Amino acid sequence: MQKFIILPLLALLSFFPWHCSAKLVIADGGAAGYLMANNLAATTLAVSMDADIINLDLVLSNDNEVVVFSSPYLEHATDVADIFPDRLREDQHYYVLDFTMEELKRLTLQDPEKRFPASLHPKFTITTLDEQLSLIQSLEKSLNRSVRVAVTLVKPWVHRKEKRDLASPVVSTLLQYGYNGQSDKILLLSYDVEELQRIRKQLLPASQMQIKLVQLIDQPDGEEYMVEEWGEYISYSYDLLFSNSGLRALAGSVAAIALPKDMLVDAQGNLKNTRFVSNAQKLGTMIFTFPVQYEPQTRLAFSKSFEEELEFLYFTVGVDGIFTDYCDAVSRFLKNRVQAPQSMPGEEVLFPELVPVTTTDDPLNLTIPSIPEN
Repeated sequence: MQKFIILPLLALLSFFPWHCSAKLVIADGGAAGYLMANNLAATTLAVSMDADIINLDLVLSNDNEVVVFSSPYLEHATDVADIFPDRLREDQHYYVLDFTMEELKRLTLQDPEKRFPASLHPKFTITTLDEQLSLIQSLEKSLNRSVRVAVTLVKPWVHRKEKRDLASPVVSTLLQYGYNGQSDKILLLSYDVEELQRIRKQLLPASQMQIKLVQLIDQPDGEEYMVEEWGEYISYSYDLLFSNSGLRALAGSVAAIALPKDMLVDAQGNLKNTRFVSNAQKLGTMIFTFPVQYEPQTRLAFSKSFEEELEFLYFTVGVDGIFTDYCDAVSRFLKNRVQAPQSMPGEEVLFPELVPVTTTDDPLNLTIPSIPEN
């Protein structure tokens, strides 16, 4: 009898490799709640905290290096105004595209969230995707574990406006490090619908890659994806994607859809777009949400605690993954919520390796035991 249970389950897990973890914890920019996002230390800390996926934001430098940074503009998270005061454009932005990698390395990262006193900030510098992937693969080898990576193309429309192609060097770098999609260790994310289609139909086939794609969805008046109309740039409308035909077309080309949490629930706790979520999952497409942070002012209005918000999003809304700066706290919530399977007297546990293991030798909570897989 046990053979008939095990074999179909193993077949199902191998067919849906990204569903092996019941609920995913996505470290947005690494452990950004403790260190500034998108630097090597934050990535190392997130790996040690057993985040399911490390998400890195990507832009381009002037000399075509793939830069790990959360914006095409430098002023909000670096000291660029002090180091290069004459490089400010008329639109009051310092563009990453205006600086070579050597120049970017002269900048110091600053904490735009102001979570910690400036006097306590270590001197972190901007890194490249090459440096991040080298670090991650070194950690995989030394820790003898597999680390999943997600890369987010930040505002490809800004790069196109400057006659630059962000996606091509990103895909080339991923291929260089062996992320061809065969091992299901990589996701590529973008708000840009047309750019994802170009990647899927042109760039990936040309490189013989099968990377899973994720469609990010912005607010109606957001600036993550802007389109040009009659010489002006306006916010892209995602309305079509929420239709049945739009969802079906989208589900056929992406592995997951990620959207802001306030598109899933209102301030009173009423569910929104429930049919969209359930239909996407029926089509085999995962649903992610963001941002989910520890600070009280960032929570859903009706949530009394961080844990209550996690419970609601994961198990009432039913999302498959959450982007967070606090991957250790989310992992701990999921671990504590899962109860060890109970066996009847004389009954053998089919998958003893799935029983959660509790450790007490980690008082700083820097390492979270692996989340049991379903």
